[in-house]
Amino acid sequence: MGARSSNRNKPQNNRSDGHLLEYFRSTFVRGGGGTNAPPPIPFSATGGTTQPYSEGGFNYISHTFLSSSNFIVNSGNDTVDFLLVGGGGGGGQDIGGGGGGGGYRILTNQPITPGTYPVIVGNGGAGAPAPTVNDGSRGGDSSFNSQTATGGGGGRSRGGPGANAPGGSGGGGAYPPGTSAGNGDTPPTSPLQGYPGGPGGNAAGGGGGAGGPGAGPPGGGNGGPGGAGAENTYRYGPSNVQAYAGGGGGGQHGGSIGTGGHGGGGPSPSVAGATNRGGGGGGQLTSGGGVGGNGGSGIVIIRYLA
Repeated sequence: MGARSSNRNKPQNNRSDGHLLEYFRSTFVRGGGGTNAPPPIPFSATGGTTQPYSEGGFNYISHTFLSSSNFIVNSGNDTVDFLLVGGGGGGGQDIGGGGGGGGYRILTNQPITPGTYPVIVGNGGAGAPAPTVNDGSRGGDSSFNSQTATGGGGGRSRGGPGANAPGGSGGGGAYPPGTSAGNGDTPPTSPLQGYPGGPGGNAAGGGGGAGGPGAGPPGGGNGGPGGAGAENTYRYGPSNVQAYAGGGGGGQHGGSIGTGGHGGGGPSPSVAGATNRGGGGGGQLTSGGGVGGNGGSGIVIIRYLA
């Protein structure tokens, strides 16, 4: 019987014992001997831009990080959902491939306790410079709570080495035909964080996106389109749906540049990926001077039940 049973055989020596008995009756569960559960400690957290919103019949609070900072849990134990989007890759130059969209990951029901948690938001990769023969730079990684979304691969340039092309989504291949694109989902995650870029051909291929692969050039000297981005409803700003991590469009060779996927650069030459959307930069349109478009920076959004 818990505390009451330990005093069963002790004499009742004074009138205060009646008050003690009432205390035990009100504090301990009747008949079970166990204590009532203490009231839960309210969950309290700070960091980023905070916004309450409702979705699917539930009330949430979101914390949006557009740059690196800290998420601080002041009190309480809870679970959180979070979206990680890496920075998009830079586009290639000299009929260059589109940059890959940043890695895109959603993690749900992740336990979290009081403490300070670094939030890293990846920068967009730089577009390939001219006249140096090099590829677009890979985007920076975004991370939170020991999980990472890899930056998008850089779009390839004609004659570039291709080392930057793999990433969250892969960078597109450059002209001439046969120039390979970068692999997506590098390193692999479950579910996968992005798709490969499109190979080079008679123009450049588009960068891969979070929603699908980039495409090779369709013919006529037109650049290949970037892979589709992915939509997410974790609230950031007034809209309840945002698109992230589209691939950049591939550079043209006498035709038109490939269309960028959601948030990706294109269709104008060398357009940058969308800021805080992880879009890949567009490839540079033609041979000669010019640079590839810069990739867009990533984002981290953390939410929990209000």
